[in-house]
Amino acid sequence: MMFNADATRRLLVAKHLYLRKANDDFVSHCKCAKADALIVAPCQADCPWCGCGWLFSCIRCRKAFTFAEVVETKESWEEIAERDYRGRFDSEPDSDDVAEWIEGMTILLKGIRRGQKYVYLDGWIIPTNADGVNIEGWHSRHDLGFVPQVAALEDPKVRTGLLSLRKYWLSTAIERDRD
Repeated sequence: MMFNADATRRLLVAKHLYLRKANDDFVSHCKCAKADALIVAPCQADCPWCGCGWLFSCIRCRKAFTFAEVVETKESWEEIAERDYRGRFDSEPDSDDVAEWIEGMTILLKGIRRGQKYVYLDGWIIPTNADGVNIEGWHSRHDLGFVPQVAALEDPKVRTGLLSLRKYWLSTAIERDRD
């Protein structure tokens, strides 16, 4: 039997905490089984009100969903990165692409806790049980006394009057130097 150092390394680093679809509550276009619906790296555009600024996407079907839960995955960071890259670009990533993906996702997912559910908002992962949201996101500054996706479960106007409202996002936009 041959010793495969790369395969052994992947097995040793495979288990780690990650996020997958928790349920089909609120907005969920993804119909994949929970076990298959890991989140992808956010690819938020300049129109976060369309959903790219407040919904997760599934690694398998690429469709959106709202709520994610923590799972211990058996795939390594590298395997998930490669799978996300192949699904997004329909090509094989090089080692720099994988390293960049891993760096971004480990920062994004730093601090996730077992048993907790999360939502995505403008470059941040927010616990669903948070008292509110006070962040400087990729697009906007958010200072809310509630988690909007959670509030929207009870009040549909939160979706139309905040999450999907272009005017909200533009009124809270952060001025950035654009080269």
